Amino acid sequence: MAGSAAAPRPRSPRLPVLHGVLVGIVAAALVSALALLGVFEQTDLRFHDWRYRIRGPIPASSRIALVEVDDATVSAYRNWPLPRETYALLIDALERAGAQAIGFDLLFLGDSPEGSGGDELLAAVTAHSERVVHAVAFLSDDPSLASGASEPSPDPTLLVRGGRPVSHQRLPLARRISLPYVALLHAASSLGHTAVSVDRDGVVRRIPLFVRYGDLAYPSLAIRLVEVAARRDSTLPQFELDDRGVRLHWHGRQLRVPADDEGATSIIYAGDRAAFPQTHSMLRVLQWARDGDTLALARAFRGRLVMVGATAVGEVATDVGPTPFATSAPLVYIHANAMNAAVQARFLQRPSPAVVIPALLLMGAGLGALFSAWPLLVSTLVALAALLFVGAADVLLFVARDVGLPSTAFLLVSPVAWIAVEGYRRVVTERQTRHRERELEVARGIQRKLLPAGPPSAAELDVFGVNVPAEAVGGDYYDWIPLGEDDLAIVVGDVSGHGVPAALLMSHLRASFHAEARPGLAPREIVQAMHRSLARATEPNRFATFFLAIASRRERRLRYCNAGHN
Repeated sequence: MAGSAAAPRPRSPRLPVLHGVLVGIVAAALVSALALLGVFEQTDLRFHDWRYRIRGPIPASSRIALVEVDDATVSAYRNWPLPRETYALLIDALERAGAQAIGFDLLFLGDSPEGSGGDELLAAVTAHSERVVHAVAFLSDDPSLASGASEPSPDPTLLVRGGRPVSHQRLPLARRISLPYVALLHAASSLGHTAVSVDRDGVVRRIPLFVRYGDLAYPSLAIRLVEVAARRDSTLPQFELDDRGVRLHWHGRQLRVPADDEGATSIIYAGDRAAFPQTHSMLRVLQWARDGDTLALARAFRGRLVMVGATAVGEVATDVGPTPFATSAPLVYIHANAMNAAVQARFLQRPSPAVVIPALLLMGAGLGALFSAWPLLVSTLVALAALLFVGAADVLLFVARDVGLPSTAFLLVSPVAWIAVEGYRRVVTERQTRHRERELEVARGIQRKLLPAGPPSAAELDVFGVNVPAEAVGGDYYDWIPLGEDDLAIVVGDVSGHGVPAALLMSHLRASFHAEARPGLAPREIVQAMHRSLARATEPNRFATFFLAIASRRERRLRYCNAGHN
């Protein structure tokens, strides 16, 4: 007879897509709020350095050459600091080699202890050349603004001619200044500061292109070198300080140089020492000049921007600092990277919160919709795929477009949205389970009412029955009905399966039995009528087994019909 197939195993409910979208947006909004509060700042800095390590060092511009005051140079002269006439010879050699600009990442503080001859010679050579840029050092109360100098000059007013008017620009503010000795300061036509911006973890990733001192702003050494070279070379960018910050003119275009809230610009690092193939020992350069090897000098420096800095670690304390590539690198490489970024106009672009926040919310909404529609395993794979996609897109945008995303926030949206949607799904499931349990409790009471409340009043017969369903309700059925004064119809039935579907079919089975069981009918006729009724009310794949017996006390006879019941 009728019945039901095995009940399907319960699964996690599918959430409405709109619910998933809203949960995803809430998760992304939480991540966005934490990002705006700066919670992910340190993690973002780590991700920033990992981008560099994944990308690896890249060759800097061939327009840049470095001259290192290395251990070999210091050892050859047997003392530090080197005699200042040595730098005068170096300037002369680089000038004759055809260098476009010559910058010193060295601060010549005070008079030389070896006498005034070297000071006067260096000042005279500097005054003779418009290509030389000397360094000044700004000192600030802000620990994020670092410099390699610590001895202030007694006469900072001599710096005024190198400054530019300041209006509303957001620039780092210097409190003190260290200048070269007076004769060199008078002789220098171009000056540039050597300040760098230090992040909270101590790593240098940014540089202030301009620093404010008093009522004027002063360019960095790297920017000033590019500006000096650009006087004779229109292929190089030119920088301008306007009301809104720093503007760059290059190839007929005007570009805004990005700056953060501290007025510093994140440069695109090429690398440390390995990124600058045109690097030469100062001793080697001076030997070329002494030997008259003009070909080697021209090959090394013609048409190039040259930066001179200390890298010696044996007998001299070279200023060093951590970079994305190394925990301890000479600061000359940081300024060389800043010059390389200026030459190539490559600065890290950071999307504003007005762009980032909607992108995070849109990402959360999309992932929430997917997580709500798919089962746990699939949504987990989607979350992992989203993590991999975001990571790959983050590195690709950095390498190909110089864009630095807030990596932590974008990477967190996927797992947070997944956790939120699955947590919401669990809440919905538990609520539905409690509701179903309450409904089943009501159904259990109803089904209990459908079974006989007690044994029938039948002399000479002992009849007893009990039903213990595997679940709250089930498809097992027993019953008895008096047929006239002498006959008693007794039935046992079983609807295959468990739970609500079987209970529903069992109630139909009972109703059909009570409707068809009448005195005078044979068991076979009653069962056939019940079969037809059940067949009309159920699907073909549902069935039940049934046993009907009619006990006649007067005849002391039992007639029965078995419809597939064991």
